[in-house]
Amino acid sequence: MKQQFVQTYYPYAKEAEQRTGIPALFGLAQCALETGWGKTIKGNMLFGMKVGSGRNYGGWQGDKQLIKTTEYSSISTKWFPVILSGFPVQIASGKWKYRILDNFRAYVSPLHSFIDWAGLLKSNARYRSAFQHTTNTHQFANEIANAGYATDPNYAYKISQLIFEIEALVPVSSKKRSFKNTKKPLIAFVTIGATLITLAILKLTDVWK
Repeated sequence: MKQQFVQTYYPYAKEAEQRTGIPALFGLAQCALETGWGKTIKGNMLFGMKVGSGRNYGGWQGDKQLIKTTEYSSISTKWFPVILSGFPVQIASGKWKYRILDNFRAYVSPLHSFIDWAGLLKSNARYRSAFQHTTNTHQFANEIANAGYATDPNYAYKISQLIFEIEALVPVSSKKRSFKNTKKPLIAFVTIGATLITLAILKLTDVWK
């Protein structure tokens, strides 16, 4: 399942990297964290972006959806559209844990979600220091965490572990090249009896550029 997730969503992470400088491995790790490796995707929303101010950061067309989620706060009176019964509860760190329903963005495609999320990070001054470390994925992630990207107190550790895991799953060739479609064969000619082998090679080049 994880390998399939990487193969499916790495192209979008790479496209976001090319447009904004955000490391593809960080984008994919954040996507994995938000969606449980693709198990909880609704409305092509990959990054848990709320409607917020309604600003379009490059990929959102105004669609929204009400989704159950968990939030943490230093106060027990924080407002949310719907707070589920029994919450908030105070956890060991002293913060308050909420289970809520909130308005999130919906997208026409996964790429739109990646671009909107990347645009948010790129345009927000609080994450500016992270963009000094775009060649160091883990440092970039630490800077994003330190800037308060997530309310989860364990966010920095979780995202770092996911980066390590995903890095091991991304094929070496794809780290430098995208997953764009290509019809170029890996060999220039075939011999009689090798047709099936040639077709298999062509099939692979259709997926991996």
